[in-house]
Amino acid sequence: FNDGNAKAVGFDLMKLKTKDVPMLRRKIGNVFQDFKLLYDRTVYENLRFVLEATNWKGKKKIDEQIFKVLKMVGISGKENNYPHQLSGGEQQRVSIARALLNEPDLIIADEPTGSLDPETAREIMDLLINISQQGVTIFMATHHYKTIEMYPGKIFQCVNNEAKEMAIKYS
Repeated sequence: FNDGNAKAVGFDLMKLKTKDVPMLRRKIGNVFQDFKLLYDRTVYENLRFVLEATNWKGKKKIDEQIFKVLKMVGISGKENNYPHQLSGGEQQRVSIARALLNEPDLIIADEPTGSLDPETAREIMDLLINISQQGVTIFMATHHYKTIEMYPGKIFQCVNNEAKEMAIKYS
């Protein structure tokens, strides 16, 4: 945002047309603290649902994309499991896989480690760092100061509805 202007992944948000919203959504992946998985569907069905909703066609193409993102997030072989059969870290990996399906330019992650134990949280952060090193921008909200210290980057703090860049001293 800059003086009433807002741009994201190549779109001017102040002039965005309704017809362009689906394409904008394909360029942005979302990762939530509480996973937002469909618990009556397998991992494969959760991911297929997203691809079909974003107009992917052809079983072979859909399968290739699903198995590609499952491998990327380190949970190959779990596609027939239901979410309740997975650990919290595995569920978050499915959530990240879902965010990666449409090969987004940006992933918005809202407290992606908030409901995880410290070791699993580190694994998820390492995964997000790996994804960012492949060219995907990660925009993450967290209240966990240690996470900010452990994973340097451009850090902003929101105070009184205003974002201010923070200076972090790393040990």
